[in-house]
Amino acid sequence: MSKYLKQAANLLPRITREIAGAKDVDMMGDYRKNYKFKTKFGLLGPVSAGKSTLCAAIVFVCQDLSATVGNFYARVLPSSSNILKDANNLRQGRFPEKTDPTTPRAPEAGLLISQKGMLSNSGVHVPICDVAGEVSDYLCETGEGNTACERINSRTSTVNRVVIDTVRDCQGFIIALDANDAIMFSQGDHDNDVYMHSVLTNIFEWRRRNGKQDPHIIVVITKWDEVMTRAKDIQMDAYDGENGLQRFLDNGFPSLSMLLKPLRDKNYVRFFRSWFTIATDEEKNIMYWEGTSKPKIKIIENETNYIRFKPDFSEPDYIDLINYIGSFG
Repeated sequence: MSKYLKQAANLLPRITREIAGAKDVDMMGDYRKNYKFKTKFGLLGPVSAGKSTLCAAIVFVCQDLSATVGNFYARVLPSSSNILKDANNLRQGRFPEKTDPTTPRAPEAGLLISQKGMLSNSGVHVPICDVAGEVSDYLCETGEGNTACERINSRTSTVNRVVIDTVRDCQGFIIALDANDAIMFSQGDHDNDVYMHSVLTNIFEWRRRNGKQDPHIIVVITKWDEVMTRAKDIQMDAYDGENGLQRFLDNGFPSLSMLLKPLRDKNYVRFFRSWFTIATDEEKNIMYWEGTSKPKIKIIENETNYIRFKPDFSEPDYIDLINYIGSFG
């Protein structure tokens, strides 16, 4: 068993809410009808921030834990999506395809996670809605009206309805931020720090006007492998001590960090890292899938006989993320 899977036994969530009391959780039933959930996460972020890869990696890790950890069970509801296919593509070294912004409804990974113990059997159902980055534009300043609430409401006839429903119903948000978009590394004209500040400001205002509670926020810094060396050179390493990730956000995304400060002080914000190692040849040239401009993910041989090969990626962070998601049961 790999050292990461050994860690999993200690990191797996101690679910705080029993769904079925003393009865077994029915992992084979239609849990869309049988189980109520109190937390739904909306997965937001700029275009090409790696949201679909993030969601697929969560499912991928659940697959591995289900195969290798005795008391861990998981199911996924892939409604109108390719999330399960994306997870299997990661196993082969392929990144997911870009999410189609015209999808009639948001792809949803309804994670049903169950952990059996000596005295209890409990589980958590947490849907994660992955929407295309383009739909975040509808949550910005565009639209008619003087307030965010009015602007959003003015566009309900033209916006994919599930986006509005997601904003209304979600108790938490997973924010994917491309590490390359940090202001010390960004080379484009579009400031995604200001962009995400605008998106979340309008969401927060809408929620306050509609009596919603403060949301929990999961911030995932994606594509960390692409800035790792540069970040170390300027003492902004996200792996440098307990507060390394928060320090990177404070310096790389200062507007967003300022907005999240009140929620951070309430312990409503958690930070995670995501990276996948890109495959290279003997001369250190990036390897691409034949006939495409898409890079291959490096595949490594695993220590376990059950899962022999897997991508080289930030697996411990994802185990910790699943643990955190599980705490919302």
